[in-house]
Amino acid sequence: MNHRSGFQPLKDTYTKQLIALRDEKDQFLAAYFPDYGSRRTQVEKLLISYTRMLEGLIERPSHEWGDIVLIGCGVTVTYMDDGMSESFTIVFPEEAQPDINRISFYSPIAEQLLMRSCGDLVSMNTSMDTYQVRIDRIWYGEDGTEEARRAAP
Repeated sequence: MNHRSGFQPLKDTYTKQLIALRDEKDQFLAAYFPDYGSRRTQVEKLLISYTRMLEGLIERPSHEWGDIVLIGCGVTVTYMDDGMSESFTIVFPEEAQPDINRISFYSPIAEQLLMRSCGDLVSMNTSMDTYQVRIDRIWYGEDGTEEARRAAP
């Protein structure tokens, strides 16, 4: 399989995602954050940063696509304090199922992983705790078997 052609569906998916997020940002914010406040502003900034990053990513060569945490991808992290690993799939809010680790992109955990790369150490700040994780694997698709995936060295 031509490596480039394997990424075309991925590029198409994220081009559609970019258009939807850019065109429907105000409707999304109104639906999930009807009250203006700091959390809505924070998520709006996240959406702006994410769409700008997607714009640049779509223009990049296909071989650079597999190592960035995006909405729709899976990510495995290792907790640095105990060495335990956990995997999440980062999804849109309507697809979230926290009991099976499908978390909304604006959840405290996903928000801090979004736009990061394999091998990154991330200080996670939640309302309950602060801890550090390392991103060990990023994949696209439900089972992680797609060609477009990377693991930390």
